[in-house]
Amino acid sequence: MGSIERILVPLDLHRLSEAKLPVASAQAHAFGAEVILLHVCPAERAAGTVVSPAESQARTYLDALTARLHAEGLSARPLVRWGRPAEVILGEIVAQRVDLVVLGSTVRHGLSRLRLGSVAEEVVAKACCPVLLVRPPDDAALQVPAVRSFSEDAARAGPVAPRDLGLRTVDVARIVGSVGRAQELDASFRSRPRRREDDRRFGRILHLMEVGAPLPPVTLYKLGYGYYVLDGNHRVAAAKQLGQLEVDAQVTEFVPLGDAQAQRVAAERRAFERATGLRRIGAVVPGHYPLLEDMIRTYAAEQGLDDLHTAARRWETEVYRPVAEKIRARRLSQRFPGERTADVFVRIATARAEAAQSEGRVLEWDDAIKRLQG
Repeated sequence: MGSIERILVPLDLHRLSEAKLPVASAQAHAFGAEVILLHVCPAERAAGTVVSPAESQARTYLDALTARLHAEGLSARPLVRWGRPAEVILGEIVAQRVDLVVLGSTVRHGLSRLRLGSVAEEVVAKACCPVLLVRPPDDAALQVPAVRSFSEDAARAGPVAPRDLGLRTVDVARIVGSVGRAQELDASFRSRPRRREDDRRFGRILHLMEVGAPLPPVTLYKLGYGYYVLDGNHRVAAAKQLGQLEVDAQVTEFVPLGDAQAQRVAAERRAFERATGLRRIGAVVPGHYPLLEDMIRTYAAEQGLDDLHTAARRWETEVYRPVAEKIRARRLSQRFPGERTADVFVRIATARAEAAQSEGRVLEWDDAIKRLQG
């Protein structure tokens, strides 16, 4: 086997799939390679700019595993794609210039030999790079909870430190799990089995939300991309049933202590939020929050606004949100695995600034987006 620079590890959301990680980690350490963690959502991504629950589940899971690999001193990034798994894996081998794929095989009960599943069989037959097969543990009947478990995902990420984020507005689709009750809840965040008293309480909360009555915020933990319910399962279930896009929440974030990149980004975000008052702009690339703050300060000077919080709110409405919607609608984040909408916004803004310097003109945002698309 020659030089290995990038290792692709396709993962489903079952922890049996994680049997591949120690093998991939050992190879990455041996060759100094980057690990790309890939999850393929089988259905096509829904149209529009709102993230789906399936995407939120996948991003949350991959974020926790990425943090673990960072803590081991490895370069790693998450990647979420949509489509037929074998076809997507083969496409990403080429797109990401992968040198090694680490795949799982299945085991037929009563036999000692490995058996390739349909996805692995097609990838092995058609891949243009070596494919390493890893046998999963024997506890293949392990039940997967309908919602994610905070304790399990925190264990995946390694030691974490809490930080109070206060009252936030949170996308309902990004609420993916539970603190302490994952085994008791179904995918709609209702208790299973259903009990009469639970149904009555849910009905009361659903009615209150339908008529717009004020309710206290839910209490959530945040880890990576996703949120986990500590208190307020009925309110979250009602919000999902009503198609509500956002809920108010008291949020505590948990940042992996072993992930230096996550620690740096968290510190930069705290400084950004204190300076601007903006709490709904999420970046993951180190150095991007300071650049966003610089943009807001430039905007404030251009608009003649002395109060930075006022300027930030106007900038978010007039500049950031319209561009962010186009980024999501055109799925530009797929071109930069692991990055969020705000990170792609910085790339587009940087392209505009470079054009102003080299060409002596200011690009329209749409033109800058086209340049980024190539």
